[in-house]
Amino acid sequence: MTSKRDQELGMGRMITRRDFVQGTAVMAGGLIIGCGRGEAPGTAAYGFGVDEAWYGPGGVGDYSLSHGNTPGVLRAAHEVRAGVFDQPATNAIDDGEEYDLVIVGGGLSGLSAAHHFRRLNPQGRCLIMDNHPIFGGEAKRNEIEVDGVRLSGPQGSNDFGIQPRTGTPDDYFTSLNIPREFEYAEPEGDGAGMRIPTDNYSFLHWAHDQTSVGHFFEGGGRPRWVQDLWRSGMADSDWTPGVQEAFLRTREGSAANHAEGALGPWLDGMTVRDYYERVIGAPPEVTAYVDPILASIIGLGCDGISAWWGQHFELPGFQKPDRYEGMTFHSFPGGNAGIARHFLKNLIPGGISGSGRLEDVLYGRVDLDQLDKPSNPVRMRLSSTVVRVEHEGAVTEAERVAITYTNAGQVRRLRARSVVMASGGWINRRVLRDLPQSHRAAYEGFTHSSVIVANVALTNWRFLARLGMAAGIWNGGFGFYCNIRRPMVVGGQAPPLHPDQPAMLTFYAPQYFPGMSAAEQGIAGRTQVLSTPFADYERQIRDQMVRLFGDAGFDPVNDIAGLILNRWGHAYINPGPGFMFGRDGAPAPPDVIREPFGRVAIGHSELRGHQNWTGAAGEGRRAVEALLDRGF
Repeated sequence: MTSKRDQELGMGRMITRRDFVQGTAVMAGGLIIGCGRGEAPGTAAYGFGVDEAWYGPGGVGDYSLSHGNTPGVLRAAHEVRAGVFDQPATNAIDDGEEYDLVIVGGGLSGLSAAHHFRRLNPQGRCLIMDNHPIFGGEAKRNEIEVDGVRLSGPQGSNDFGIQPRTGTPDDYFTSLNIPREFEYAEPEGDGAGMRIPTDNYSFLHWAHDQTSVGHFFEGGGRPRWVQDLWRSGMADSDWTPGVQEAFLRTREGSAANHAEGALGPWLDGMTVRDYYERVIGAPPEVTAYVDPILASIIGLGCDGISAWWGQHFELPGFQKPDRYEGMTFHSFPGGNAGIARHFLKNLIPGGISGSGRLEDVLYGRVDLDQLDKPSNPVRMRLSSTVVRVEHEGAVTEAERVAITYTNAGQVRRLRARSVVMASGGWINRRVLRDLPQSHRAAYEGFTHSSVIVANVALTNWRFLARLGMAAGIWNGGFGFYCNIRRPMVVGGQAPPLHPDQPAMLTFYAPQYFPGMSAAEQGIAGRTQVLSTPFADYERQIRDQMVRLFGDAGFDPVNDIAGLILNRWGHAYINPGPGFMFGRDGAPAPPDVIREPFGRVAIGHSELRGHQNWTGAAGEGRRAVEALLDRGF
C-alpha cells in the first residue's frame, strides 16, 4: 500500500515506468542468462538483486536499455571478481576470428584508439569490444518525451571546450567534422533574462558569475536561497562574519606564494585539505564548501585528493581562475555522447543513419546490425564482456593474444596480434592474466569512487523562474547541486526554453565520505549505490526537491514527468598524494601503467588523474601508437 507521504510525493504515478514495456523482456533475458546455478534471476553472490525494480526506467531512444551500470554488466563484473574465470574456460567457443588489433572498451579512449589505428594502418582489421548494449562508456545520454518534447540529459561525461584548428592528429573537431560554433536557445516568458548555463559543471566555481545560481541555507530555521553568493549575498549566508572573511581571503590566495622548491611535487605531497587547513590556515568551513565541488569532478573531497589538483582546477585559495575567464562551456544534448557518436560515425559510417551533419550524427538512429559486419575494417561488438586477456606463450615471444569474452550467455574466444585495454583499471587488473608485477603494484595506487547522475524530466520549471535561478547548490540530502541547461540549437531547432514548457533537471551526486580512507570511501559509495532500489532513490529525489523548491510552488505530483537514474560504481579515479609525481623515489603509478608489455598496451582516461574526453582520447592514441611503434 502506498503511504500518504508517497502519494504526496507522486510516487504512485505511472511516469517513466511505462518505458519498461519496451525494455523488460530484453533486460530480463540478460539477467536470467547471468544467473549461477541455484540462483534466482536478478540476484547474485554479491547480495543484492538487479532486476527492473533496481534498474529503473530508461526513457526512449538509442540508450533506453543502457543507463549507467546495467544489470548484465554488474553480473559479469562480479563474476570476474569472484574468480569464475580464473582458469581458462574449457567450454569456450572458438570464433576462429583474428584481428590486427582488438580494443577492449567502447568509450572515448577505445573509440580514439580505433580512430588512430585506422589513420596509421588503414588496411588493418580492428575490433572494438564493449560490455554495454551501446557504445560510449559514460558518454551516453538519457532521453524522455514529455508532451511531445524530447528532452536529453547526460548519463555522465559532460561539457567540452572548442579545440583550435591545428590539422594535427589530435585535431578531432576537424577530422570528425565537429562544428566549432554553436547556438543555444534563449529563455522566454518569465524566464527571459535568466542566465542559464550551457553545461552541468561550470557554475559550481569556474563560471559562477555567468549563471543565475542560488545557494540554499537553512540556519536559524529560515530556509532560503541566496543569489550570487560571492558577489553580494555572503552576508545572508549561515557563516559567521569571521568565516565569511576567511572565504574572501582564501579566494584571493595563490599556491605559488607558498611553494618551496618545485610547485607540482610539493603540492602532490599533500591533500587539498592539508593545504587549506595546515598551509594557509583556512577554517573547516572552507574545506566543507569545496568538498562537493572537488568530488563532482574527481570523485572525492579534499581529504582524499592531492593538492596538485587544487592548483590544476584553480580552486579557491590556489590561484584565480584566469584561464576560465570568458570561456564558454559547451554541452551537446545528452553531454559527450555527441562526441562519441562523431567517432562512431567516422569509424563505421552506416552505424548511425543519415549524413555527417550535426543533426544526423546526434539524432540519427544507431543501426546495431551495421556495427559488427565482417566487411567493416573497424568492427564493434557490444554486450561482450572480456573476462580473460593473455598472450599465447611467453609475453616477450608470443605472436598472438587470446581474448576470452561472454556474449548472450556463451563463453567465446578470439585472437589478435595486439590489444589495447581501454577499459577501467579496476577490471584490467583482473582480466589481464600476464600483467607484470610492476603494473599490479602500480594499480594498487588506483582507487575509484561512485556517482549517481539523475535526470528528472519536468513538465514545467516555473518554480525555478520564480526563484530567478537555473541552478541550485545545497548541503545535506540527495546530491548537492542540480540545474537546467540552455538547449543547443541543432539543425535550426531546439526544445523550448520557457518556464511553462518541459525541461530536464540534472543531478550529479558523487559519493564521498570525509574521514574515511579513499579506498574505504569507494567501497562505501559502491555499496550504497549498487544496493539501493530505484524507488528508494526516486523517493529521496522527490523529497529533496520539495525541501528545496516547495516554497516556490514545486509540485512533485504534477511537475515531474519522468526520472532516469544512472549509477556508475567506478565513475572516478581518485588521485591522492603521489599519484601525479610518485612518492619516496618511486615512479608515478600512471607512468608505470603506460608501459606496454608484450603485445598489450593500456590506455584509459584514469591515467590522466582527471577523466575527461580529451584525456581519454589522448590515452587511447598513445596506447595504439606504442604498439604500432613496436611493429605490431
